[in-house]
Amino acid sequence: MIEKILDRALLGEDISPAEGVALLQVTETAEKEAIRAVADTLRYRQVGDTVTYVLNRNINYTNICEQHCSFCAFRRDADQAGAYWVDWSGILAKASEAAALGATEVCMQGGLNPQAKINGTSLAYYCKLVETIKAASPNLHVHAFSPQEVQFIAREDGLSWETVLVALKDVGVGSLPGTAAEVLDDSVRRILCPEKTTATEWLEIVGLAHQVGLPTTSTMLSGHIETLTQQMVHLDLLRQLQQRARSAGYRGITEFILLPFVGQEAPKPLRRRVGRDQPVLADALLLTAVARIFLGNWIVNHQPSWVKLGLAGATEALRWGCNDIGGILMEEHITSMAGAMGGTCQSEADLVGAIAH
Repeated sequence: MIEKILDRALLGEDISPAEGVALLQVTETAEKEAIRAVADTLRYRQVGDTVTYVLNRNINYTNICEQHCSFCAFRRDADQAGAYWVDWSGILAKASEAAALGATEVCMQGGLNPQAKINGTSLAYYCKLVETIKAASPNLHVHAFSPQEVQFIAREDGLSWETVLVALKDVGVGSLPGTAAEVLDDSVRRILCPEKTTATEWLEIVGLAHQVGLPTTSTMLSGHIETLTQQMVHLDLLRQLQQRARSAGYRGITEFILLPFVGQEAPKPLRRRVGRDQPVLADALLLTAVARIFLGNWIVNHQPSWVKLGLAGATEALRWGCNDIGGILMEEHITSMAGAMGGTCQSEADLVGAIAH
């Protein structure tokens, strides 16, 4: 069974979600190694041996958020200890420092803060975030605002999602992070993030981004309450989304990033339900390999999260189908506040050394 699935993958065929589940169910070391080897072979065929990385800065501009996701240790109420909101001079300083250090990209994501408005308008606030980055250096690529943030802006201002996306693109956003996806199954989302976009809404917003000329990444939060079948449904929805984008001539999804669950500082009910605080590396690696086998014909770039797995774990993922090791970040708050052990910054030398290893 496993051998036949892997043989089909090596012939360049797309495997089915059910076949993906079968791969994820293997327990024998030899079978896992066979899956790893096929994922590594497909990685080589699809993107070669070059491992990419980016000099970037991550800016989590506020942790004040109206939502209460069960896995999140980052969000705060406005009057709660630890709440923060970076002012304009702080945003400019962070972007200027990034540019001075040679960064080519700024990634911005933050909490959903209802007070984040200019003259009563959310879109104006988010546009000024982008304009401030561009004022520091017009050459910085702005990778910013998840589908959840797009939906939030639209709701606050009574606008359509497409209007928000076009405005953000016009002001300088170059691509959207495909975060807030968690697992694209509403039965899971009702437990993890009941106030967030539904799976259908997430997919629609990302599809609209592609239509207006904004490429996106894609993600999955794994290793919590989801089943193997739900993992494969998620990957299948991403593959279908990318197939639609490609058939319409859009660039679509540029990368898939697996985000293993870190629960050390997450709210207690979910921590108790999951039963562990840190990712299980073996599980993440197997899912990484299956994601390459399942998605690789359509989404060729795959990245591990060194923030969640540590640099050693992310380096190992390069043997399991990944070809991109991410960015130096300079700072990171969302995962580090959840209790991740991977750190918040890597030097370029760290990433190059990991790749060379």
